[in-house]
Amino acid sequence: MTALSRRSFLAGTARAAALAAAGATVTGCGAGGDGKVHLELFQFKSEAIELFDRICAEFNAANPDVVVRQNFQASSITSLRARLVKGDVPDLLTINGDYSYGALARTKIFYDFRPSGLLDGVNPAIASILDTLGTGGQGQTNGIAFADNGSGIIYNKDVFAQAGVEPPSTWAQLIEVCEELTAQGINPFYWATKDSWTSSPAFASLSGSFLTDGVAAWYQQRADLGSGTSFRELSPVFEKMRQAYGYGNDDKASLGYNDGNQGFAQGKGAMYWHGTYAIPAIRSYNEDINLGTFAVPADSAADTKVVSGVDVAFTMGKDPKHPEECRRFLEHVLAAENMRAYCQEQVAYPTLTSLSAQDPALVGLQPYFDQGRVATYSDHSFPPAITLNAYLQQFLFSGDVDQLVSTLDNRWDKVIRRVKESE
Repeated sequence: MTALSRRSFLAGTARAAALAAAGATVTGCGAGGDGKVHLELFQFKSEAIELFDRICAEFNAANPDVVVRQNFQASSITSLRARLVKGDVPDLLTINGDYSYGALARTKIFYDFRPSGLLDGVNPAIASILDTLGTGGQGQTNGIAFADNGSGIIYNKDVFAQAGVEPPSTWAQLIEVCEELTAQGINPFYWATKDSWTSSPAFASLSGSFLTDGVAAWYQQRADLGSGTSFRELSPVFEKMRQAYGYGNDDKASLGYNDGNQGFAQGKGAMYWHGTYAIPAIRSYNEDINLGTFAVPADSAADTKVVSGVDVAFTMGKDPKHPEECRRFLEHVLAAENMRAYCQEQVAYPTLTSLSAQDPALVGLQPYFDQGRVATYSDHSFPPAITLNAYLQQFLFSGDVDQLVSTLDNRWDKVIRRVKESE
């Protein structure tokens, strides 16, 4: 799942369109006629356009020999692939840490930041998430994690307080909370699963704790088609998804993501199974809602992890034309004040160990980041040709674990075999 698809806001749309239309004028930066080095910042977050404009302007003012201009691209991966075919690599890039990032990194087009010193201060547990997605070579780190999201459960603190329940620390306790809320006539969860991707957060967060030897390690083994590994091994995850889906509103299958945000903001449920990316959208319907977060609990509290994705990473080409100037900009953007400003505005987790989330709604997950108890998204290991979201959605509607396992095994084997043959 990409954050762009989850967090599309009306604010800034006109600005985004203007930048996209002007994008062609920004590409191909280099030494300008004014004697300055002109750099392009290829940027994909529509809701962060104004902030990155400010960051660029501040850098340009402090570095009179360099001009960095933002080039917003809504369809960033499509646009980037089209340019890479022509050998046109942007000077600087923001990119989402998902399957596409890993696939591109494996083509060896990105810079190796491991020896650069720019990773100093970045939470190692977060930095390693990018490495698990793919690298250009053993021991490399091809992106700098800038901002993270957390995939847990969002809850209405006021509803919890009125019902006399506390955030659970084990799966059994979560079910007890659901039973108590149901007995009081409160929807434990507010579900909205008309959009297929909304079925994925529960799968990601449950599998993150269940796969105790590592999410990426399990999928790497599953990619060995002779290993005998099967999605049957994830049946306990699917069973918990089915169990939780039984607690909540009856109209869940007819509601889209935005309907879910609005309904939860209106107090129609106590919990909302989405990552922290949903918080700005919820608040857009009710700015006074008292939100909290807790990690999706495992059977044992000691096994609980927060699934986290690198919402924004910075990278650049393997052989940058202006390495010194690019480095100066990265040092600028990674400064604590800039990361703090971005994370406060976007309701995200900073990746520097010296910083913590300040938003009250994020505090519940912060200890897991501090302790390195994080796991990557399962869905980031699926090639796009495997329509995971559609299969998970159908499973929630039918409750048929056997059918889901059979479908995933068959599709995974076919697609992975094709991927390997094309390498």
